[in-house]
Amino acid sequence: MSEIVLPGEKHFTASVWIISKTKPKKILLIHHKKLGKWQQPGGHIERFENPVEAAIREVREETGLDISFLQNDIKFIDEAARMLPPPKFLMEHTIPATTKQVAHFHIDINYVVEISEQVLKYQEKEAHGIGWFTKQEALLLTIHGDTLSIINQLL
Repeated sequence: MSEIVLPGEKHFTASVWIISKTKPKKILLIHHKKLGKWQQPGGHIERFENPVEAAIREVREETGLDISFLQNDIKFIDEAARMLPPPKFLMEHTIPATTKQVAHFHIDINYVVEISEQVLKYQEKEAHGIGWFTKQEALLLTIHGDTLSIINQLL
């Protein structure tokens, strides 16, 4: 059963900017099939996930990388509360209408992690490609304005 999306509705998403430990620094980007642009891995936060869990799951699904170490930054306060790591960026994106859904918004919780550069895999159903890019290489790709802004801040 597909979910009904209402005009102006806000969906919560989590994404991760993955930076290499190498010199020069590189950023991992995925070429998104539906959007036709390169962007960071991420996606919708599912009903029983917090943003950290969603970020870890999305990165594993979209790249094969394990960033479960992000959970190490969760602080247990007591049996009723946990302090989640703060995101580096908190973005609001307009998602244009398609033939299948009306225009709505994504509130995207963005984490940043640094890992060793690795061989990657990607979901062929959702992406055309994946790669590690220097700042100069990334700026030559087809990217959104917010992706450009964040790349300029991170690299």
